[in-house]
Amino acid sequence: MDLRQFTLPTGVGLSHLNVYTEDAPAALASGPGGSAHFHTVCSELYYVLSGSGSVELISGKGYQKVALEPRQLVCMTPGIIHRLDNPNKNLEILVIMQNGGLAERGDYILTFPDKILADDAAYASAVKISSHADAITRRNLSLEGFNSLKSTIQTDQNAGRAALDKLYQHARRILAPKIEGFEWVLRTGSLTEVKASHDAVDFIRNNHMEYLDKARWCSIDPAQDQIRSGLCGDLRSYAVSGKFTEEGIQVA
Repeated sequence: MDLRQFTLPTGVGLSHLNVYTEDAPAALASGPGGSAHFHTVCSELYYVLSGSGSVELISGKGYQKVALEPRQLVCMTPGIIHRLDNPNKNLEILVIMQNGGLAERGDYILTFPDKILADDAAYASAVKISSHADAITRRNLSLEGFNSLKSTIQTDQNAGRAALDKLYQHARRILAPKIEGFEWVLRTGSLTEVKASHDAVDFIRNNHMEYLDKARWCSIDPAQDQIRSGLCGDLRSYAVSGKFTEEGIQVA
C-alpha cells in the first residue's frame, strides 16, 4: 500500500485526473464519464483544470447536477454520491482528498445494483480490476445502481431516502473489516500533521524556535508516478518517493 502522500501538508491526497472518455452504454448514460461512488470518512474536492462537463450528486436532499468549467471548485462531504460526466471528452480535474491514503485503503463504495451490494463476494469481485477495460466495466456496473437510485429519489423522496439508507447500511457492512486500517491511516497521516501544528504553537509560546532547523521542502515530478485507472478516470497521484514503505514502517 502506497501511503507516501502523508508527507503532503495536513496529510491530504493529491491527484491529477483525466476523466474517462469511453462512452457508457446508451441505456446507462448519454456519454462518457466516471464511476458513481461515495466516501464514508473522507471529504473530497474537485478543482477543474480544463475542459467542461458536470458532476451528478445524490444525497438525502435529493438529486442535483452541477456544471463544471475551468476554475470551478466542488466540495463533497462523506455520503455524497457523485459521478462525473465528460461529454466533450476533455475534462481534467485536480482531486484533493482528505486523509491521503484512506481512499486507497478502501474508503469508497460504488453504487452497484443492490444484489451485488448485498453479497460481499460479489461486491469484492465487481470492485477488483486488472486492466483499463475492467475499470470501464466497473464504471458501467456502478451506473446501473446509480440510475436506479436516481430514478427512485426523483420519483418519491421518501422511497429515495429509504433506498439511500439501505445503501449506507451496505457500506457499513462492507467497510467494517477495514476500520482498524482506516484508524491507522488517520493516526499516521492527518492526526500526526495536526499534532505537529499544535507542537509548533507550543514551541513558539515557549521560545523554542530550534524546531525550524528541521524545515524541509520537496519537488514532485509527476512523470515519476505511473498513471492508473481510478474510479473516475486515468489518475496520477502526487506523492513524495521513499517516505513510507510498509504499513507502520517509516524510513529515514
